[in-house]
Formats: sequence, C-alpha cells, structure tokens
Amino acid sequence: MSSINLNHLFEDISNHFQQFSIEDNDELMGLFQIEKEYDYLTFICREGRIIDPKESKIISHLRRFKNYISKNKETISEIKFDGTTNLEYLVRVTYQRNRRLIEDDQGVLICAGEEYDSLKFTQLKFESIGRSIYFESRPFYIRYNDFQHLFLQDEPNRFTILERRGNKQIALSYERTLTFMDGSCESIFQKINPFIKEMMKEKDSLPFTWAEIIEAKNKYELLCKKYPTKRFTKKVNKYPLRYTYALMKIRTKVTSKQFRKIEAAIEQKTNDVFPSEVFGFVKKNSCEFVKVLLTSYVQTCILPSFATIILSDLIDMSFSLKKKLEFNFKTERGLSRQHNQIVEEYSLKQAKRLKTFKLKQHGKYKLLVKHLQNHPHFNLIKTNKELFMEGSTMHHCVYSYLGKIQRGGSIIWKYERQKHRYTVEIEKRKYGNYEVVQCYGKYDSLPDKQELDEIKKVVRAIPYK
Repeated sequence: MSSINLNHLFEDISNHFQQFSIEDNDELMGLFQIEKEYDYLTFICREGRIIDPKESKIISHLRRFKNYISKNKETISEIKFDGTTNLEYLVRVTYQRNRRLIEDDQGVLICAGEEYDSLKFTQLKFESIGRSIYFESRPFYIRYNDFQHLFLQDEPNRFTILERRGNKQIALSYERTLTFMDGSCESIFQKINPFIKEMMKEKDSLPFTWAEIIEAKNKYELLCKKYPTKRFTKKVNKYPLRYTYALMKIRTKVTSKQFRKIEAAIEQKTNDVFPSEVFGFVKKNSCEFVKVLLTSYVQTCILPSFATIILSDLIDMSFSLKKKLEFNFKTERGLSRQHNQIVEEYSLKQAKRLKTFKLKQHGKYKLLVKHLQNHPHFNLIKTNKELFMEGSTMHHCVYSYLGKIQRGGSIIWKYERQKHRYTVEIEKRKYGNYEVVQCYGKYDSLPDKQELDEIKKVVRAIPYK
C-alpha cells in the first residue's frame, strides 16, 4: 500500500479534472454566488461524479429561475429547489499546509505549532434562489446546504478524516461518501491503495471509518486492526465485508454446527445470505440486529416464506434463555415444533419466578368441577402458575383473566383431544346454566366448529343446581 500524501492527492485531482473546474470562470462563479479563492477547485457534480459544465442542467435552471423572479418580483421572492432540480451540486476542493495554534507567553494564540496537512472537500447542495432586497450589487442570492469532509495528516496524530456535523467534527464513517465525487476519483485512489476502490463499491452500513480503510491493504488487515482480540483468516478477503461482520455478530448466538452451516451457505455464493438492506436502521450492538441477520439467513437458505412472528419468538426466547440457536427444521411445521419446544422451556423458567398460590374455587362452580374433573379431555387450571403456563404455551392472554377468576367471574380449563388443543373459559349464568364463553387455540386461533359444538354440549349437560 502506498503511503497517502495529501498534497499529491490534491495535485492528482487537479491534473485529472482541472479542465472541469469552474473556479476561473467568472460568469459561472457569479451565477453560483461563490467567491473565487486561491488554490481552490470547484466542480459541478451529479451522482458522485464530476460533470462537464457544458452538460450541467443546474446552470440553465438558475438562469431560468432568475429571469422568472425578475419578471414576477411583486409576487415571488424565492424559489426552492426540489428533487428534480437539485440532483446536481458543487464540490470545492483545497489543500493547505498549516501550523497548529498555540499560546505565546502573553496568552495570545499564534500559528506556531506543529505543521499539518489538510485537504478539504466541501459539498454545496442547492436549497433556494431568491431576490436580494439589501444589496444592489447582488440582486440575487443562492442558499446552500453545505457538508464538509476534512483529510488531516501530521506526524504525532498520523492520518484521519473528519466529517463536520453542526459544530462538531467526527470521524468519517464508511457508509458516507469519501469525497462527494468518489465515482470520478476511483482511479486516483486505486493508485494510492486498491483497497479503497474495492470498498467504494460495497458501501454498506458498517461501523468502520474511512481512515481505517485507507490505512489497511485488505479486509483481513482491516479486521485484525479493528478487532485485535478476534481471529480471522485471509478467506475474508473473498467476500463482502458485511458477511464477515455478520458472522462475527452471530457467532456467540448459534451452535458451532449451525455456524458452520451459515459459513457454508456464504461460501456457496448461491444466495445473498445477508443483503445490504439488513444492515440499515438497526443498532449494530443490539440483539435486534442479530435477530435480523438470523431471520435473513432462514428466509434465504431454509424457508423462503413463513410466519415471521414464530421465528421472532423462537429467537427472542433463545436469547432470554442464553441458549445457542440451531435451526433444526426445513418446513413451517418443523419451525412450529421447535418453537413450541422452546416455549415450554421458557415458560418453565418464567414460572419458577412466580410465587405459587391456588386459584379460588367459588361455590357456584362446585357442580361443574365435580362433573368435569374426571372427564378425559378437560383439565382444571388450579394455580396461578398453571394459568401462566397455559398462556405461554398457547400464546394468548389468558393470564390477564387472573383477577376475574379470583372474583368468581369465570373458571378456566385446558381441553385436549387428539389434535384439538384449546383453552376454555366457562361462566355461570345468573339463575342459569354453565356456558362456554371463550374457546381458543394457539395464537388465539378459532376452534374446529364440530369440536366446539361438542365442548358446549358437554358443559350444557352439567346440572347447575
């Protein structure tokens, strides 16, 4: 890797693109309302590339807008640029060799500190053009949104790239453009370090900085420097950086066997196991991010379509139990079966934390209990812990009925016959018989009609006095 020299980088940009700079074009600099400055290059850009001013559309837009405002000065004072007219923007580039500010003996700040090099890229995005009412020499103004990337280099601090955000300067993250005109500068960076051009093509939302990338010669070196306590092989150079980052995040959450399966899926290159879009919008250090990665793997390599809420539950409960995941299913039924197994394990753990007490047995349900307790398909829920387990197993909110049960409002039963598994709520009507008021399967699913009719028939047949 060649050592980066900011002065040489500026000279390369100047040599390659000087003919496209508008800095010496007084008419265009006046049109854009920009002061000419020594040792500056000013380019018109579109979609990350420098364009020839002859191909620019923004120039004709500005002239047309100025003319329109002049003709309608009584009614129009400003025109804002929308998505169709502000696709182009300006980039100003300048190199300087400066000295840091230090205090002299009298406490006055002077430029006598250590020397440092700076290469500044400033993006000017068009916001609006309007009529000026204060300056006769400048009848029009242009407002810009400006963004700045600053390359800095000195002996003690070596090399860094900063991004200005408000009044702060922070390290320029990899997901941002490097120069605002990266498409045009690829060949220049290729000479400095081919790895820069390689990473410009990936552009994923990952927690690396451009300075880290520029100072590494490949992905293996980048990862080893960034994460010195982790082990990597040179095989990482063959794949998008997002794949290695994803593997690093999920390694501790899955079994060794499952991890090898995911690695194998990546190596086959048949599918994009972790597409770029899964790396946006979620904090990278969160369990939610790991869940997004694992869901992407399942959708890509195991089940293209499934009830995502079931997989989400399965992953969440595994994390809560600190249990490493292994996806032992190939069908939706298999997914549901594995999900149900971990529900039982999770529910047992949660139930152990509950202080157990018996549910109140109100007298009006005495005959109901007497007749149903020996029924082969009905099982009375007798404690708060059993009620909790029923809600967890069946994935519904039956535990929220605890207060109603304690007041004698209803009584809850488990019902199971062959493939039919339901939670049944029974009430005693005032001056009347027992009645099934609710009957639900897993995830609040409705029962089989014939089975429900049979359940109601059994309950109605029980004497209530």
